[in-house]
Amino acid sequence: MTSRTADPVTERSEHGPVAQLLIAWAPLSAILVAYAVAQWISAPLAGGREGDVNRLGFALHVAGPASVDEAVFGVLPSAWLQERLVDGSTHWYDAVAALVYATHFVSIPLITALVWFRMRDRFAAWLTAVLTFTLVGVTVYVAYPAAPPWLASDRGAVAEVDRISRFGWHYLQLDPIARVSAIGQGDSNPVAAMPSLHAGAALLVAGFLWPAVNRWWRTSLLAYVVLMALALVYTGEHYVVDVVAGWLTAGIALVAAAAARRRTPTAAPAHVEEMT
Repeated sequence: MTSRTADPVTERSEHGPVAQLLIAWAPLSAILVAYAVAQWISAPLAGGREGDVNRLGFALHVAGPASVDEAVFGVLPSAWLQERLVDGSTHWYDAVAALVYATHFVSIPLITALVWFRMRDRFAAWLTAVLTFTLVGVTVYVAYPAAPPWLASDRGAVAEVDRISRFGWHYLQLDPIARVSAIGQGDSNPVAAMPSLHAGAALLVAGFLWPAVNRWWRTSLLAYVVLMALALVYTGEHYVVDVVAGWLTAGIALVAAAAARRRTPTAAPAHVEEMT
């Protein structure tokens, strides 16, 4: 990975690395605020009944996203995968799905730290990407609340689909993590499915880092995007249409980041660091 430091002054700071990290992460608090507001708006939809409305008057969609997947594939991909791969016990691919799914919760903070310390001249562009991504995604959550496959299945609107994104922790003999995951999912917004910000965040990370990394890293980033999409559909967390919507959201954010970088004055680079 190649990164350029725009000014040697940015490398010298009166703050230690921990303080710098907290400074870099501070803008991410806006994500937590946005999610909390969206969850409050969507609270009346927790029952998952078609036609219920959120606090802004937008109705919940239960069968609509499923009908798109069925029209494209002829079957519901989540149900098709689970019918063939779920047999009452956990497998290695459940562990892979759980691990990939969990990376969503650390990928944005980790990349934020990486950009801050190694790609400082791109930090404003990265923040623009992340905040645009969150704003667009949360806005769609509120305007088009949608039930994920597992919730639609619970309401009898689609074929049988279980929520199994945490089951892989049992295969890894990490039951405490499975319990923590269950608590987190229970407290989360159950109708924040469209777009899939899990899928979108994976593409956002890959797209932002793509110009700065070598072929090996590009292959790994592409594999990550594909694995995340497969894990989300297989575990019943999202429809394929949700995944595609998440990718489109990431695309919008990357365009905003590119525009922000063009507007940012670039000083002569002090040095170039190579990361392989």
